[in-house]
Amino acid sequence: MSTPSASRSAPSRTKLDVVLLAALVIWGLAQLAPHLAHPAIYNWDEAMHQAAARGTLDTFFTPHIYKDPLYPSDPRHWWAAHVWMHKPTGPFWFAALMMRVIGVTPLALRLASLLGHLAAAVSLYLIARRPAGRTWAMVGAAAFLALPFGWQLVQGRFFGDVTDCTLAGCNAVATALLFHATRERSWRWGIVAGVVVGLGFLCKTGLALTPLGVAVSLWVLGRLRFCEGPRLGTVVAMLAAAWMVAAPWSFYSAWKWPELHALESRVTRAHLIDDPSVDVGPWRRPLDAIINEINTTSFQPIPGVVLLLAYCALLVRAVRRRELEVVGLSLWVGATWFVLSLGAVKVPAIAWGAVPGALASLVIVGSEARRQPVVAALLTGGLASPLAIRHLPVLTRAREMIPVSPRLEQTRTWPGLAEGLMLASAAMVLGLVIWRLSRKAPWLTAVVGIPASALLAWQLLITVPVEKARYQGAHAQELYVSSSREVGLALAKATPARSVLFEAVEMDPPLTFETLSLMFWSGRMAYRVPPDVPLARSRGYHAYLVSPLAEPYAPVPGVPAHAAMRAYDLEEPRPTPPPLPEGVTPLSIREGNLEVLGYATGDAGGGQDRYAFYVRVLGPAQTLRVTFHSSQDGIEERELPLSASLRHPPALSSASWFILPTVGPRLSQLTHLELGSVGQRVAVAPAAP
Repeated sequence: MSTPSASRSAPSRTKLDVVLLAALVIWGLAQLAPHLAHPAIYNWDEAMHQAAARGTLDTFFTPHIYKDPLYPSDPRHWWAAHVWMHKPTGPFWFAALMMRVIGVTPLALRLASLLGHLAAAVSLYLIARRPAGRTWAMVGAAAFLALPFGWQLVQGRFFGDVTDCTLAGCNAVATALLFHATRERSWRWGIVAGVVVGLGFLCKTGLALTPLGVAVSLWVLGRLRFCEGPRLGTVVAMLAAAWMVAAPWSFYSAWKWPELHALESRVTRAHLIDDPSVDVGPWRRPLDAIINEINTTSFQPIPGVVLLLAYCALLVRAVRRRELEVVGLSLWVGATWFVLSLGAVKVPAIAWGAVPGALASLVIVGSEARRQPVVAALLTGGLASPLAIRHLPVLTRAREMIPVSPRLEQTRTWPGLAEGLMLASAAMVLGLVIWRLSRKAPWLTAVVGIPASALLAWQLLITVPVEKARYQGAHAQELYVSSSREVGLALAKATPARSVLFEAVEMDPPLTFETLSLMFWSGRMAYRVPPDVPLARSRGYHAYLVSPLAEPYAPVPGVPAHAAMRAYDLEEPRPTPPPLPEGVTPLSIREGNLEVLGYATGDAGGGQDRYAFYVRVLGPAQTLRVTFHSSQDGIEERELPLSASLRHPPALSSASWFILPTVGPRLSQLTHLELGSVGQRVAVAPAAP
């Protein structure tokens, strides 16, 4: 029978959890929400996913990139697919629904990334609060939300995005619900956990099944009386609910597109079992890549060796104390790292689904450091490894002693893991000796444990957010570099639904697939091939040209002057190219072989403006230097090579004008511009509305 004080304390603890979780969500929004609607759509993952989400908006149950291809579509070319099934459809359904509410914007898909991250952090706290305490659980969850690589994923930067974020969220939520169902001995909570697993499967297929493996393993361990485990009914309910959510779409897609479904299944298997006949890109990695390259990327600036040491310490605690959450985390993280290590392909975000579990493991071990001198010594050695490597070059000999093996290639060649293990082992042995010689004196626990705990807390609460802020500040401007947003939005309004775009560019901007970005913003199919107006007309499409040059066709109305590209109606040829668009401030500045004819500006977002310099080339290629003189930020310089136009010099030399775009300070903050190496001064004009 519970005492009155105990019954009163339970609601107070619940209220405390609610307050802490609310603070955690606010922290997460502060870390991840700024810039989330940025217009840059990065190549590979997000470029494909945003284009597929745009296609899903048009045909909800037929995700596609090219809705009605003009040219034959090879199902092996998933980057230019008709029906797109290279990844599961769950995030694209979410994005399509959000676009119905907030409009066609990259924010729609990234909101799923944000929600996945917040859900993972909340679940991390709920999992770790019992074995680590609320303080350490909050530290771990806050650090997860501030990891620099997590910010990259939420913002959709290369390499990884919404599928990885939603996988981490679903895995963490399902695992937390499994632990709750086990303690409550409830099959109903098992159903809820299974539903989340099913949703995770619709986000990232097999990697989302980890909680089911944890559930079955815990049930077996419970039957063996090793630790508390779920009832069989809970496990069955979880499995059944996951199947009910995930199976219908799998069966439907296999029935409707059998060839494509079989091909994508083969590609998925090739990531685990090496298949030379399947192109998986440059991502084949050795056995040890997860604990070296992947964890270094995911947990930066936390040394990867610290996570490995924490996991080893967690295994010891799992065997000794047999706590539900500790055993479950050991299964979750260990199985993920082990299985993915056996796989042939290891892309940067492949193990992100287990990062919340790994951080929960770290803070559980960190909470023990102040009471366990040996654990404290291990953590101190691991955390000190980056500093020691910089100042003690002799530590590199630890890697030289590793046998030469393709499977351990990264451990032998990458600095960090071998040196950290050697330092941690030496610290552990020293700690054991002192612990024994001092006859387990209580003072030693405080002398060794408290600094180790403080060092780990500093790393998680200070070093991680500071590094994330530094990285974000260094790359925030890149988020607003887009060559296709303005022209794409104008085309979406000014052209009929049955339109096709021919893109007259010869290269992509850095980290961008320009054609896919244009398709997202315009909602029209786009091809980077010579225009074929008769083919388009025969298929019932009106053909348009998108180009950074003055082209001899009628301009499409509504494209702002500061856009990086112009749009033309291929059905209306003109004898001469058009003059400068309305809204351009005219200039006549000669800089070497370039003549700057004018410029235009407009809002780029993020406190910056987009600048379009209208230029004519008069001789061999050269770079245009632009210097912004701001009343607030001083001087900023940009070097604009002719390649910024996305065309090669032969095409530019015959053009009456072309556009060199860039992003810079707000026009309202400028005192003047300087163009060219000699700094020809240009008075600024008010920005176009």
